[in-house]
This record gives sequence, structure tokens and C-alpha cells, in this order.
Amino acid sequence: MYDQREKALRDYEWAISGALSEGREEGKIAGYEVGKLAGEIQVLQKLLGESVSPDSELFPLSMKSLSEQRNELQLRIRNR
Repeated sequence: MYDQREKALRDYEWAISGALSEGREEGKIAGYEVGKLAGEIQVLQKLLGESVSPDSELFPLSMKSLSEQRNELQLRIRNR
């Protein structure tokens, strides 16, 4: 029973470690995507002659909100 308990603990620790690693990787990807969208928004704002939103204002926004803002700016550039 002792060996079974030790194995169960090792299996549990391995599962937690894998989940943490996977979560970190997903966080990096999400962070990259937020940064990419923020950069696109800033470039579009420059092209439109608007004041550029700082990173500190854009980074806390959701991916959906950033995508909508980028799409609206792209539409405004197309309609110029």
C-alpha cells in the first residue's frame, strides 16, 4: 500500500507539473497575440493621424475588444 501511495503522489505531482507547463505556454501565446494586436492598433492610429494608445492602455483589454478596435480602424483607413 505504501508503494501504491507513493506512486499515486508521483503521478499527481507529474500531472500538476504538466498542467502548469501547459498553462505557461498558453499564456505566452496569448501574450504574444495581445502584443501583436496592440501593435497593429498603434500603427493604424498613426496612419490615421490619431494619438497612439499606450501599451498600458491596450494590454489589459480582451482579445475580442482589441480585434474589434483593430477592425474598426482598418475600416476607417479603407474608407478614406
